Amino acid sequence: MPRMTARERREAYQREYQFQKKTGKPFFPYAVLHDTITSLVVVGIIMGLTILWHSGFGPAPTEVGGERSGGFLGPAYEAQADPGTASYDPRPEWYFFFLFQLLRIFSTPQLLLFGTIIVPTLLMVLMLAWPFLDRGPERRVSRRPISMALAIGTPIVLLALTWSGSQAPAPSGAASGHAGATLFAGAGGFGCDSCHTLKDAGTSGTVGPVLDTASPDFTRVVDRVTNGKGIMPAFGKKASKDQITCLASYVATFAAAGAQAKSVDQAAYAAACKAAGADGPTK
Repeated sequence: MPRMTARERREAYQREYQFQKKTGKPFFPYAVLHDTITSLVVVGIIMGLTILWHSGFGPAPTEVGGERSGGFLGPAYEAQADPGTASYDPRPEWYFFFLFQLLRIFSTPQLLLFGTIIVPTLLMVLMLAWPFLDRGPERRVSRRPISMALAIGTPIVLLALTWSGSQAPAPSGAASGHAGATLFAGAGGFGCDSCHTLKDAGTSGTVGPVLDTASPDFTRVVDRVTNGKGIMPAFGKKASKDQITCLASYVATFAAAGAQAKSVDQAAYAAACKAAGADGPTK
């Protein structure tokens, strides 16, 4: 199909314009009526869902800060947040599950920025720029394979990421019975599980280094826990010496399958954990 010149395109537009002007329907009242009907349908759906949600409410709780249950559309309101709980599993709203899943895919600290900011930003920029990039006159679906592939693939990928994010397992806390694992998983105010990944403890934090890869020795762990570094807080004034020794011995012994276990005095490890109340089998 030969491309039309500017003059031919202008003449074709004028012919089409005159044809539509004679045979087409005016904006008022036809388009206004269609928009009004569509708006009323959308508002009716929202009101119907609201009534359905309200009809499933359970009785109001008698205790202060309690949760009021609801139907399959969710509770009326959740219980008051408890800042002292160590078992809370934070989850985003459902429309952010795809970002939540991206955060799980790009789990290492080196890729954290890439997965949470760079990838979503590139997708949004591509979406806004696509009408300016695809300026071809062809409108037949079969002759626009790239545009159709993107149009179909994008929602499929988003739905797949959303579904995967909604099914992500909750953190299980200390998965290990080794001495010091409970301290690593949050006991004693440490909360290492929220920032670090350690296979033996069953944790998958993405803020700090992956300890199975970094494999720090005992002295290094003691220094980081005591003095902190970067965004890692210092626990030297909050935790006892026995707690720090127990925690550092656990990490150095079991990170990377015990690659730095030789740096740990196993007898001092067991004694420190027993004194800190975090004793358990060390083998």
